[in-house]
Amino acid sequence: MLAMSWFKVFSTTMEGTKEDAHKLIEKMGVKLTGDDKDLIGKPLMKLVMRKWLPAGDAMLQMITMYLPSPVTSQKYRIELLYEGPNDDEIAVSMKTCNPKGPVMMYVSKMVPTSDKGRFYAFGRVFSEQLRLDKVSYYGPQLCPWKKRRSL
Repeated sequence: MLAMSWFKVFSTTMEGTKEDAHKLIEKMGVKLTGDDKDLIGKPLMKLVMRKWLPAGDAMLQMITMYLPSPVTSQKYRIELLYEGPNDDEIAVSMKTCNPKGPVMMYVSKMVPTSDKGRFYAFGRVFSEQLRLDKVSYYGPQLCPWKKRRSL
């Protein structure tokens, strides 16, 4: 029953009586369990909206419908993400999303853990397949396409 206005749900759960809210919630087809039935006001409204219009499902559907596949998009994105030559092994592996190429991952966010010096990294794997639970991170100063001088 998506034809119902979100504003009606909002106003009934926030300002209406508990009985009116429960009637509306039942009409919407949202199932309240145990302690959920005792909620009132903002906690009830948040719970009902989360169950009625799950944002995660909508986001996943939009991503799969409107974003290009990694194999398609890597061909034109790689020049924006990779500073090395466009024809070396790393660039070719990233362009083709090669599962057998060198491990290449773009890390978009790093969140510190409670262990000092450790992070959870969120990112996208461009080539190879990560099977490890631990990886080392090398920042932008590492240029694998350049010859490194030994000290």
